[in-house]
Amino acid sequence: MESAYAHVIDRIEINHVGDEAEIQIIFDVRIQYLREASLNNGQVHLFFGLLEADPDRTFMVPESMDSPPSDIAPHFTISYPELDSSLAIKFDQQVKYRVRPGNDGRSISVYIPALKPKIELPAALSSTMRTQEEIELEAKQLIDNARDAMGQNQFATSIEALNKLLNLPPNQQSQLGQKLIGESREKNGEFAKARVEYELYLKIYPDAADVAQVKDRLAHLPAEADKQAARAARKKVIDEKMMVYGSFSQNYYNGVLRLDTNTAGSTTTQTWTGTDQSMLVSSLDLTGRKRTENADTRLVVRESYNANFLPGQNSSNRLNAAYVEQSGRDHSYLYRLGRQMGTAGGVQGRFDGVWLGYSLASAWRVNGVAGSPVDIYGSTAERKTFTGISVDLIRAPEQWSGSSYLIQQRVGEITDRQAIGLETHYFDIQRNYTGLFDYDTVFKAVNIAMFQGNWTTASGGNYNLLVDHRKTPSLQITNALPGYAMQSIPALVQSGVSIETLRDDAQTLTAISNLLMIGTTQPYSAHWRLGGDFRILNTTGTGGVGPIDPLTGLNKAPATQGAGNMYIYSAQAIGNNLLIDNDMGVASASYINAQSYKGQSLAYTQSEILRQYWRLDVSLQLYNQNDNLGVHQARITPSLKLSYHLNDSVSFESEGGIESTHTESATQSDQTQRRYYYVGYRWDFR
Repeated sequence: MESAYAHVIDRIEINHVGDEAEIQIIFDVRIQYLREASLNNGQVHLFFGLLEADPDRTFMVPESMDSPPSDIAPHFTISYPELDSSLAIKFDQQVKYRVRPGNDGRSISVYIPALKPKIELPAALSSTMRTQEEIELEAKQLIDNARDAMGQNQFATSIEALNKLLNLPPNQQSQLGQKLIGESREKNGEFAKARVEYELYLKIYPDAADVAQVKDRLAHLPAEADKQAARAARKKVIDEKMMVYGSFSQNYYNGVLRLDTNTAGSTTTQTWTGTDQSMLVSSLDLTGRKRTENADTRLVVRESYNANFLPGQNSSNRLNAAYVEQSGRDHSYLYRLGRQMGTAGGVQGRFDGVWLGYSLASAWRVNGVAGSPVDIYGSTAERKTFTGISVDLIRAPEQWSGSSYLIQQRVGEITDRQAIGLETHYFDIQRNYTGLFDYDTVFKAVNIAMFQGNWTTASGGNYNLLVDHRKTPSLQITNALPGYAMQSIPALVQSGVSIETLRDDAQTLTAISNLLMIGTTQPYSAHWRLGGDFRILNTTGTGGVGPIDPLTGLNKAPATQGAGNMYIYSAQAIGNNLLIDNDMGVASASYINAQSYKGQSLAYTQSEILRQYWRLDVSLQLYNQNDNLGVHQARITPSLKLSYHLNDSVSFESEGGIESTHTESATQSDQTQRRYYYVGYRWDFR
């Protein structure tokens, strides 16, 4: 149960894109965006699937995160998962919005109107705008940013904006931009560069109405000897103070289980009752950020402590993240040092180490990474290290980007994993494609081959596709350890087991999962959106490895049988303003056709906003299953969740429910009832 408290949400970034604020929610794992829904009071629900989900996340407790300080987006909080399995974004006010999956396969972006123009330059704005109309819109935003910056004597910022503008295709702002960059460099004390810009203006626009004015500024530029004095007299950009923001939360979880068993032919009912969960989860999410004229520095700490009150159970402390990160304001470099999530370059999961990036040109960046994986679940005692290098194509013609990488992971002096990979992205206003290919050069096998796509129509409809083939877990020589009593690869090699044998055993014990998913969401009316998904998935079996137990006749790591193809048909209806204003209802139905069983599920969740600060969620889930052995199972799960926002900083939340399951076979009848609840608070500070 401890691993149920793993994090899925990594962080939130807010960027300025045109006249919009982009709220980018970045995840620890790859996700597949499905659909969205909203309440009129400013709540947005995002539905997605986890592509690298840990199976132990089945009983995951909710995560919450406060928005980082921003002058272009209103305050909001996010929480996951809700009773309807969505991620909820809760704004302090009603907003207009649009949603797009990120171009990295690990994020979802929500765009809202910016509260006010931002002087600071948006990152890579032009990467998503290519038509002439969109280029003109971008150019107008850049020229406005530059003028605002000049008005506040932030000349380095205006130069950055104008350089971006002049790198765009010719547009209506090009001439003015060429003139203003000369003035900005002049006022910034860069007289030699200002001279070049003015002379270029006169060469390109010899018949312009302000030629005389430009010539006059050119003639009065200070001599080179006066540069230092002019710079000393120039008003300096004042560095921002360190901003500290984040949240602290505590939640207490309790569960009580009752099991009644009746054996065929017996009139006696055997009953067992006990507490299966009693835990206080305390979480700290802390960010310190300081921006100067040249650099953006962040210090991040995310930690949780699980105090387990069950007899014989251990408490645990988990440091999920602790790193310092700095990047150039011109995006020329980045480094991140400490405990962090690997989201690129072939790095898998959380690690302690360093990530370095340097931009060779406007479109290319080279990265290096080195570190040691962090096994927060304690599944192996082996210490591993890795190094890797990657090259990113930040922006190609149109909206293409991508990355290629080479990574090697070692356990002791033995190669645990060695892979090459290629990741590609296509991203425009209506379409989003992501492809990933990871090949292990030691095992000579494909580790991951994945493609996902999202399409949005002008009418608001959405289509998505996912094809995913991967080793589960990824190929590593340490996958062979379950077949051996000695749990150390170097020790096994020293004892006489060959590396080739260990690699063969690792492949034998590594399953392959395959998934195909096709889905769509369509607006049906002003109050309803309808969606559906079709999935085919399977996971292969594994072979037996290790000595055979004379009592059971099984290997130490026994063979497992594949589950065969599983076909899942799902439908979902999302409604707004159904009972009262600003409410939302989510109804879903699924049919599962697997090799060994067939199942049906129905679920409905209703969300109501009460007096602005209260929110009530009521959910009912029904599940029915029949397997090939004649076992029938029926489960009903009613639950209720209540939230209260005392103010912008403090909120309280509680949830309770009952899971009642009846299992019937030819020999036995079981009635299981689990009552659970949690109650807690969160303090957001900034």
